[in-house]
Amino acid sequence: MIQRYGGHYPVISAHIWFDGTGLDPRYQYVTVLRDPVDRFISWLYFIDKDVELTEDTRELKVGAQLFLRSEGEETNQTFMRSASNPYVNNFSSVVMRCNASWQQKMVAALSVLTDYDLVGFQADLPQFIEQLAKLLHVINYVSLRPVNVTSSRPQRDGISEKMLHAIRKLTEWDLELYSEIQRMANRQAPTIGVSCNIQPFNREFGDWGFKARKSSNVYWLGSYLTHYLAKDLSTRNGSVAGRALVSNGAKGYLCHGPYLDLDPGHYCAVANGVWITRGVTCNADVCSGKGAVLHAEETLVDLGAKGTEWSLPVDFALDEETTSVEFRLMVPDEHQVQLNTVTIVNEKMVMTILGLEPDSHAANRGVEKQNSGSTLIFPVQMSSKIGLRVGTTLQTTGQEGFLCYGPYMTLSRGIYRVNLMGSIGPQGLAGAYADIVCDAGKKGIHNEPLAITPFNEYVDSTVGKPWMFFLEQDVSDLEIRLWVSNQTEINLCGIVLQQIEET
Repeated sequence: MIQRYGGHYPVISAHIWFDGTGLDPRYQYVTVLRDPVDRFISWLYFIDKDVELTEDTRELKVGAQLFLRSEGEETNQTFMRSASNPYVNNFSSVVMRCNASWQQKMVAALSVLTDYDLVGFQADLPQFIEQLAKLLHVINYVSLRPVNVTSSRPQRDGISEKMLHAIRKLTEWDLELYSEIQRMANRQAPTIGVSCNIQPFNREFGDWGFKARKSSNVYWLGSYLTHYLAKDLSTRNGSVAGRALVSNGAKGYLCHGPYLDLDPGHYCAVANGVWITRGVTCNADVCSGKGAVLHAEETLVDLGAKGTEWSLPVDFALDEETTSVEFRLMVPDEHQVQLNTVTIVNEKMVMTILGLEPDSHAANRGVEKQNSGSTLIFPVQMSSKIGLRVGTTLQTTGQEGFLCYGPYMTLSRGIYRVNLMGSIGPQGLAGAYADIVCDAGKKGIHNEPLAITPFNEYVDSTVGKPWMFFLEQDVSDLEIRLWVSNQTEINLCGIVLQQIEET
């Protein structure tokens, strides 16, 4: 809607859906949130009692009525899609595509709402309207006419505990988002119940000029990584070619951005792309303060290898919380370079996910036993012909084949559980599978199609759900292999192997 009408109207008020391209900088954004459980109850009874039965609404009404009759135990997919965590779904879609985990969407939605100019709560609607009117410099205003009102519905205390439990399960991520926004609002303006990025009278809504916003065009947001398509980064001498940026032959920064606010810790930024002209030497760095503070720099040199693909890691450390951190790639005159992606990994978070001390260094590790009796396998110990090394992690590149294989372990007969630790990108698993082999890959032991659970219980830090395999006899060269399609998007940070039963 904003893409269609933006620039023609000073105010747009509507149910707005987003497509992952970020907030339009020409506008300032305002929203009102409602308690997710109350919103669900209202939506449920609105569909049942007030939505007209048509071919388009039939499945929605059937699902709502089934939910009511079963007290939340049964429904259909149409109603589930409409009622399951709508806040997290909608606000995350500002900066993300589909197929992300609920945890990833939650992080994205919170980031988006903190970038909104004004966030209010329906429970405090009169105060919110008064505050908004002040910001708009509207002295006299009329009451808003209620729309989409549910004609008849019970209050929360009239809903059975059984149904309330089902509703809370379907809105658990919205409830977490709502609570966090409330906490932020109470810290900012405890007396009026709004979260406001505009102080009254400091900026007029009548000024419809460009408003600078933090970069919010992240393609893949995980608990420990941010992954950007080159086309979504700023450029001074490049042009967009599909998802990539291609330099125009003039000296300058092919990319700069994405201006992240980062906590203290160790990070790795990895760029990858293609040489268009050969024999190029480029300079890359990570900086903040619009280039005033340099955190790390590396040189990218084309050594004339057979392939044209390149990747460059830049490790950097931050001693304190740092704002507007950017990755820059400088390309010289008379050469053309293609940049595909930039990924930034928080190594401290990787260690936390793997259950290690934050200051551990996985890059120097291979396979090690944990106190829990499990074995931790680091990607550095695995072989890969198609993966991109991103710090201590391993990431898909759009090529089909085995992302990793190894590490040729000696294991005794028994039953084992496998957890692939990592992050799933927006395109999802897309047919990926894992298998267990031995005897130099000649003997197959187990094949496991990767899948996520219906309620996404594992997907924030694992690639699919945990799975098990059985060894009939001792082996001396066991391999765990992870096969991916050209559509799969996975970042692997480790494999946890645990013997759960000896036989």
